[in-house]
Amino acid sequence: MSVVIVDPPNATFPASGGTSTHFINSTYESRIAFKVKSSNNENYRVRPVFGFIEAKGKAKFEIVRLEGPVKDDKLMILWAEVPADETEPQAPFKGGAHQGDATILMKAT
Repeated sequence: MSVVIVDPPNATFPASGGTSTHFINSTYESRIAFKVKSSNNENYRVRPVFGFIEAKGKAKFEIVRLEGPVKDDKLMILWAEVPADETEPQAPFKGGAHQGDATILMKAT
């Protein structure tokens, strides 16, 4: 079973651009930090890129598709367990210490 589930797991945009809202749901018993990576930083923006999710909580994020060519891309949501007093969501990823990931498939039509 996945620790991190993205809802909805896919996104479709017109090639002219658009916005899609998603939720990262954690089934983990501890607090986690997340990082969103894109296969196409030229046409996509994500807000937020880093964040925290409390135990069995969820976080909202937004994908913005800029105008560009028709193409399939993906986002990776990396996650890592963090202590309750951690204040920097980037900290576990600076050393490459992620524990798992989830993928969002994106399509521009």
